[in-house]
Amino acid sequence: MRDLYNQQKPKSYAQVSDLFEVNFKKISRLIPLLPIISHHSVAKQSGENDLHLFVEEKTPYTATFILTHQLDSPAGSINRPDIKFKVYFDANLLEVISVCNETTLNINHPFLAKCSDMDIQWELNTFIERWLDYCLSKYQGISWQTL
Repeated sequence: MRDLYNQQKPKSYAQVSDLFEVNFKKISRLIPLLPIISHHSVAKQSGENDLHLFVEEKTPYTATFILTHQLDSPAGSINRPDIKFKVYFDANLLEVISVCNETTLNINHPFLAKCSDMDIQWELNTFIERWLDYCLSKYQGISWQTL
């Protein structure tokens, strides 16, 4: 397994930056009014979990959000996948900060020490890319309501 892992080429800044651009386009399709949203909002779709957008920080050129489902559990409400991301409106980029309050997926992976920062960013941002595809299939065109 180590040989297979070592054969992977490290991700470059250009590759990660391209993924930031792709994710910005996807979030813009999912939430067209994202630049003007300044309060907790929700998209409701019959038969689906509500999709929540929490505003953490907002400036004229950037904003930090959390996109998640709120799920009921015996312990109360939990947020999953609880993706915190920063949007750079002036540069049209979306960068994942954390998933479920973790800045690294697979934190117990045996080869984590061999991963570069670009590899970790690639992993986090690939995760949101795929989740945004799922969200677009379920919620695209749904109006976001302020809570």
